[in-house]
Amino acid sequence: MAFKIPGLPEVRLSSPYWQNVIMGILVGLTAGLYVALNLLGAGGGKPNSAQMVQVVNATLCAVWFFSASFGGTVLNKIGPAITACLGVVGYIIYVGSLWYFDQHGQIGFPIFAGVAIGISAGLIFVTMGYIAMSYSEEQDRGAFITMSINLQAIGSVIGGIIPLIINRNSTEAAGVPAVIYIVFIVLMAFGAVGAFLLQPPNKIIRDDGTQVATIKPRSFGEELKANLEIFRDWKLLVMVPAFLPAECFLVYGGSVNAFHNNLRTRSLLSFISVVIQIPCGYALQRILDHKAWKRKTRALIGLAVVGVPLIAAWTWEIVRTRNYDRSDPPARPLDWSDDDFVAILFLFILNWVSSSLWQYIILYFLGCFSNSPRKAANYAGVFRGFLGAGEAICFGVDSIAVPYMKEAGVIFAFYTTGAFIFLYLALFHISETEYFKHEEGVVIPKHVLQEARVEGIIPESDESEKTSMQGDTVNAREK
Repeated sequence: MAFKIPGLPEVRLSSPYWQNVIMGILVGLTAGLYVALNLLGAGGGKPNSAQMVQVVNATLCAVWFFSASFGGTVLNKIGPAITACLGVVGYIIYVGSLWYFDQHGQIGFPIFAGVAIGISAGLIFVTMGYIAMSYSEEQDRGAFITMSINLQAIGSVIGGIIPLIINRNSTEAAGVPAVIYIVFIVLMAFGAVGAFLLQPPNKIIRDDGTQVATIKPRSFGEELKANLEIFRDWKLLVMVPAFLPAECFLVYGGSVNAFHNNLRTRSLLSFISVVIQIPCGYALQRILDHKAWKRKTRALIGLAVVGVPLIAAWTWEIVRTRNYDRSDPPARPLDWSDDDFVAILFLFILNWVSSSLWQYIILYFLGCFSNSPRKAANYAGVFRGFLGAGEAICFGVDSIAVPYMKEAGVIFAFYTTGAFIFLYLALFHISETEYFKHEEGVVIPKHVLQEARVEGIIPESDESEKTSMQGDTVNAREK
């Protein structure tokens, strides 16, 4: 059964758009709430739990590297629903372990939870990238990526407003109440159930009646082989320096936040930053999906809009932390009523928003190189794997109290290198479409075929049209 909401695609479970919305909600209820908790500093716990959280999160990210890198194999074999459900469970265990540590101070459970969420984070993000990149048409790829990541941000907004309200009058460097952990666990449990609404690509039907893809079953060994072969893709490998710092801002921001600011200020900074990220994400999407521009132009403008403020933010971070001594935290943490707060707020927003939008850029570039669901799963896995590796290194470095200026300097160097790599790829290796590369299982939308015939790009009897007709035939059989 389907119905229509004005201005939006038809509401039905098999719709690519609504599948992406469901996936975005799941990421919001998992990674979004995780971000909200960590942006409070010390995982939301008391200041003396900060080192424990850094060690546990380093474990999380080390496991995440492997679970994400090979998560595409799992996803392509068992499908998005079970993969996403498994992806939610680890987050529930993780939040429970932080609550347990805050009450009892025992580290065993949190370390186990670090492994569990490491596995789950890989699976949930591989599924998100898979759906955003392969269920969307090329002309809407920016919109799908923005939708999924912005829904994650909305999860962080919801997760951030709860401690902000509860702690609005707290000027101490204290931990969060137990009720916050309980609310987060309940919300995540809803996500675990909702994961079973996700459908595989051969059951996803565009509004023109074509399938997204026709996927033939493969053995686990074949999937693993295909996953390993993706590491030979030079375009993917050259982007690794851009992947590594992609979430280090979360580690760094949470650590500096806990070091420098009191609890209500930390809550306010994280809440406002995530709120502002959402409209900025939609503004970037308008650039990445601008129909009047070629894909190369969209990629270049999008890169400039994100890259320039990103590099400026991390330059500022290096300058402002040059005199911070991690062994000597301020006797009185910064409060939002202090004179210095406005500058700190502006920098935190600039850093958070530009660093968040960097992930939009990465997924957009990856989406420019393939329309294959299987390849998208492996692309998303490798990206998230190296992102997790970078975050693991950052958690490890932060746990031994490396000076903030040095930490910011290394992150700055990776972001700058990544910007030049993307500049090269945009100038020389982004083509206008990948639809006519005859990728296995990809079904070309009808309007793309019609436009290509009008423009003389393909003849009437081109093999691509047969691929599209094959999708229609399979679709008709299923109906």
